[in-house]
Amino acid sequence: MVVQSEDDYSDYSRHITTIMNGLTLIEGFIYTAITLLLTRLGQASTTYSQILLLLLVTLFYLNGLLVQHLETETLYYCRRLPPRTRKISFRVGLMFVVYAFFGLSIPIMFLIFDLSFLATISALIWLFNVVAAFVINYKPTAEFRRKQ
Repeated sequence: MVVQSEDDYSDYSRHITTIMNGLTLIEGFIYTAITLLLTRLGQASTTYSQILLLLLVTLFYLNGLLVQHLETETLYYCRRLPPRTRKISFRVGLMFVVYAFFGLSIPIMFLIFDLSFLATISALIWLFNVVAAFVINYKPTAEFRRKQ
């Protein structure tokens, strides 16, 4: 029998992990939908098509930001974290860079399909998303880890 203290948040952490898995699946679906709409849509340059693509792009970035935030939140409920080593710091930084540059692929896809206005708008949303992820997730996590 495992004795759990009142401050045991492992159930909550597992719940957050389940939500993150679902949101990551939805994010992959949205990315695939954007790709399919670009390649299969007859006239992607129409106003309605661009509004739909912009809505999907916004959902994609918000979903990614939420997944990053939930990933950060689970750290606060861990009883023990490994020491902050150079290897762990490098991995966390690399994960942030990969997250940031993966989001840049959408404006690049729009440029490939000659949707320059949509590429510009989505690049601005991407830039806002990267700054928000840095301020909301990466920076507080780094400060939290330094205090330990």
